[in-house]
Amino acid sequence: MKKRTSSVCPIVYALDIWGDPWSLVILRDVLIHNKRYYREFLASREHISTNILSARLQSLTDAGLLVKIEGDSNRAQTMYRPTQKALDLFPVVFAIMHWGLKYNPNTDMTIPIMQELKTNEKGLEQRLLQNFDDIRDRSTKVENSGF
Repeated sequence: MKKRTSSVCPIVYALDIWGDPWSLVILRDVLIHNKRYYREFLASREHISTNILSARLQSLTDAGLLVKIEGDSNRAQTMYRPTQKALDLFPVVFAIMHWGLKYNPNTDMTIPIMQELKTNEKGLEQRLLQNFDDIRDRSTKVENSGF
């Protein structure tokens, strides 16, 4: 993915990081479906190819949205976890989902998370964020330490 020169526009900055379709799908899988391993991302219903998946995981890691945690004995154990920077995207992801719910007539409303998004967005966000309490705790400690 070719990067343009640095921009002062916050929209351009954001789109340079997660503006391609696959990056948002991966972020959705990490934030909403709590996927962590390469094989879990490959199993997504969108069928991302291995070369695209590898490239997007690397670019999201380089951008500071994911942390790559190497497995002890083999690559299959390598894990990807969101950073606080990624967790801060929850309102954006929910806004995109709401837009899709409104305009995509093919949205599968039998998916429980779609119903929860429509009826209890704050509760959904709190429930999903519980998966990442360890990350949020670390971020709070850093903020409180003055770094």
